[in-house]
Amino acid sequence: MNEEMTLESLAARNAGDSSAPHYIAGVLREAIYRGLLPEGKPLHQAQLALRLGVSPIPLREALRLLETEGLIAFQGYRGAMVTALSLEEARELYEMISALETSLMKIAFPRITRRVVEDAAKVLDLMEREPDCIKWRDLNQMFHNLFYEPADRPLTLDMLARLRQKTDRNIRLHLASMRDESQRQHRAILDAVTARNLDAALEALAAHLAYTSNDLQSCMRRG
Repeated sequence: MNEEMTLESLAARNAGDSSAPHYIAGVLREAIYRGLLPEGKPLHQAQLALRLGVSPIPLREALRLLETEGLIAFQGYRGAMVTALSLEEARELYEMISALETSLMKIAFPRITRRVVEDAAKVLDLMEREPDCIKWRDLNQMFHNLFYEPADRPLTLDMLARLRQKTDRNIRLHLASMRDESQRQHRAILDAVTARNLDAALEALAAHLAYTSNDLQSCMRRG
């Protein structure tokens, strides 16, 4: 993370309609991912609106959107605050992610085209050169989704995205420790798909998700 990055600079970098709750939610979500809005700390809405240059009403709507993602909680007179992720929640979330991703891979596998494989290889090349943890996270999601979209299961993909949002809030904490091994595992998944070996692809994917889950929990224990 850029040491000089602030909430204000993050808002300025993300061009969009400052009156739109989804735009504001996107800025706040990235601020949480980057640790600019710490867990367990109250969010003073008047201050946030001033710092972001937005109106109070769409800001509150944006906070409600993040509440549905589990990133924000409203606690009576204390107002809104950034929620914390527990070890037990991280483990359970990855159990659900693994179940959904392996199911999507199995359904999509017969429909994965050569073009999909080529696009996934290009994304992996970009990931290896990307220094920013949030941009790496977005590329990582793109890599996985390329294999799952042929399954034509939009509801499952939407649920998967919501689960990832909860776990990826800590990507800045454990990417450095897992990055090299994670990239190697991504290559193993790609190789298995390229070889049209479903069993190997499912095995590589399950091992990758288990590794990522364990690394996240280890970092959370240390932190």
